[in-house]
Amino acid sequence: MSAPARLLFLHGWGLDASFWKPLLSRFPGHHAAALDLGYFGPERPDPPREFLAAPGPLVAVGHSLGFAALLRREAPRPDALACLGGFARFPGPPGAVRAMRRGLARDPRAVLAAFHEACALPAHLRPDTSRADSARLAKGLDHLLQWDESPRLEAWSGPLLALGAEDDTIVPRQAFLERFPGAALLPGGHAFPATRPDETFRLLQAFLERP
Repeated sequence: MSAPARLLFLHGWGLDASFWKPLLSRFPGHHAAALDLGYFGPERPDPPREFLAAPGPLVAVGHSLGFAALLRREAPRPDALACLGGFARFPGPPGAVRAMRRGLARDPRAVLAAFHEACALPAHLRPDTSRADSARLAKGLDHLLQWDESPRLEAWSGPLLALGAEDDTIVPRQAFLERFPGAALLPGGHAFPATRPDETFRLLQAFLERP
């Protein structure tokens, strides 16, 4: 891209904006903002004014459910999209999601611990689950079951980067490649943007440097 980009990041279910810290530290020279779905604290649904007013193309970077949420946004409309282990429609079994939803009512911290383990997210990168908002988490699981942003993704004609994980148990490799043929795959499990920030940065930077 001809000018430094504005990077708008959105995390997935069971995470918060801190998920992006290992990656954000590698992007000097770009304006960056991380939205927050409010699962563990205040919701930040919109980027700050200074981010919106800054020059440069807008690149929306979504992880997991965050990518579907970015597709749903009406504004600001991005100039390019980056899907990191994401989807337009969740490819996992609905029964497992419904079981997690039931588990939230009993022991949300246990549900989150099991999810973070499945994501291969190390303990030091996990959000503080003592502050979990069970209602918002349950709503997020409903989004996993209900949202289908496939028409918007199919209608997208701008630049698109798709990165997945070779060993993802949340969005399995086969399901990801069926939706994004030719996508690059990294190690690190579903949480690879946080656990493999150097590799993720290199691929994102190459995408941003395309004409």
